[in-house]
Amino acid sequence: MLLAMVLLALIAQLYIRFHRQVKRLIEDSPISMMLVESKSGKVLISNPVATRVLGIRRVGRYYLLPGTLSQSFIFELMGYFSTHSSSGYKIDWPLTANQSVRVEVYGRPTKYRGKACWLFYLSPYQPGVDEVMEQVHSLSVIKSAFENLSELIFVKGPSGEKLFTNRAFDRFWGDRFDEGMHEIKGVARGRASHRHWTVDKFGRSCLLETHQSLLMSPQGEPLGMLGISHDVTDWHDIQRNLRDEMEKRRDTEVALAQRDTILQNILEASPDSIGIFNENMVYQACNKPFVKALGISDVQDLIGHRLQDVIADDAYKKLAESDHQVLHDGISLRYIDQIIHSNGEMTWYDVVKSPFRDPGSGTNGVLVMARDVSERYLAEQKLAEANQELERLSFIDGLTQIANRRRFDEQLDLLWHIHLREQKPLTIMLCDIDYFKGFNDLYGHQKGDEALIGVAQAFKQVITRSSDCVARYGGEEFAFILPNTTTEGAKVLAERIHTEVAKLAIAHQASDVSELVTVSIGLVAFVPHQPQTVEAMVALADSALYQAKANGRNQTCIHHTSSN
Repeated sequence: MLLAMVLLALIAQLYIRFHRQVKRLIEDSPISMMLVESKSGKVLISNPVATRVLGIRRVGRYYLLPGTLSQSFIFELMGYFSTHSSSGYKIDWPLTANQSVRVEVYGRPTKYRGKACWLFYLSPYQPGVDEVMEQVHSLSVIKSAFENLSELIFVKGPSGEKLFTNRAFDRFWGDRFDEGMHEIKGVARGRASHRHWTVDKFGRSCLLETHQSLLMSPQGEPLGMLGISHDVTDWHDIQRNLRDEMEKRRDTEVALAQRDTILQNILEASPDSIGIFNENMVYQACNKPFVKALGISDVQDLIGHRLQDVIADDAYKKLAESDHQVLHDGISLRYIDQIIHSNGEMTWYDVVKSPFRDPGSGTNGVLVMARDVSERYLAEQKLAEANQELERLSFIDGLTQIANRRRFDEQLDLLWHIHLREQKPLTIMLCDIDYFKGFNDLYGHQKGDEALIGVAQAFKQVITRSSDCVARYGGEEFAFILPNTTTEGAKVLAERIHTEVAKLAIAHQASDVSELVTVSIGLVAFVPHQPQTVEAMVALADSALYQAKANGRNQTCIHHTSSN
């Protein structure tokens, strides 16, 4: 018994010493190593190299990966090496959100303190020959591109040494490359720009615009600096000449505006809106009605300025196209323009824009004249609305306020040709109030009119599609047009008509079929074909109506055709 206890104690001591040696071997390894528990994925041991190079830190008993790596990443490594035990796993190990290091990972399963674990070796990735050659080729292409650019390009190393200059740089600076690569103040923060005058190697003065940027590796390490310079001398000279010319023209325009005082007084006496602008789109003269129409408070706010500088963009766009057309094409334009004021009121102007030549300076321009024609335009608009109302009334039955016979005929002719082209079914339905003459004789014509109005309103409630049409066909007879409707659909609608008329509950003691007003219906549903005619189909519906009356009234009779 004592011997067994001694053996167990000895084994335990050897076990502890073994795992201490394993831990010491990992911690003393010159490459990054970490021991991970298979079940939980927790890092049990990480050596100082891994802590320093890979950003692993110790918290309590365990080690934490960088915040950019999730715990699932460890399980992905275990899964990979479970099936690829002999090959390395290349990854970009993220140290921060903007910095990473390229490493090659190897792993194998092991046991540590009785637990299944994985031991991972992580070493800096060394690219192969093919990858190196590919990088060399890419650099050659980039270098060739830089060589053919007209910009002056240089690259300096991290210590300020010259790494590369292109041909344009060498041609401009010659042996003064130190001056060409002089660092701009502020480039230490990442990027800086600067303009300065200098001379090329031939002594010509040049204005250079230079941009310098720090070059950083994917791991955030400084690699050097890139500088690109543009010769902007010609651009600078053009801008200077343009400013001088604009100043001269501005002075001339102001002088012309001062000399036009007499013309301005004449313009103010005109009730019409008048304005004149020159070839530079600058207004030389205008009157108060003109600026009021444009929503400008004072005449002086426009004279000496371009219109686009004093009114809103959307308002200017309405006028710009015609202004440019008259100025550049030399033709006169006349049109009606509508202005909506800030208070919601509308004004219509008869606008004439004509080419204009200043007799004093000989410059071209445009004369704009606009007359307020709101009263005439509103009168014409009211007349047009009245004509439209008369046109509408010509299609409405005065008593029942539904479509009349004229509207029915025009609508049927239109729908006939549409359904003939599309080969869709069309239904015509004629409906007659039963024994209506007896109704009038018994109750009088006023009650008869009220019955017609009630029946018409019931018919309007039955039709639900905007394309359907119900019209007073004549006397007590009504007609329906049902586009794209088959016989079965028409029968359903006819039943609804009988139901709605019955709901009116209009007493009719002179009827032989009911004590209330009823209707008889004849319909025909067909797909139009040549040589059929509209008149022939209406006649078939009328024949079906006659048959419904002959069969005892208060019913629907269908005329079956070969094309329904």
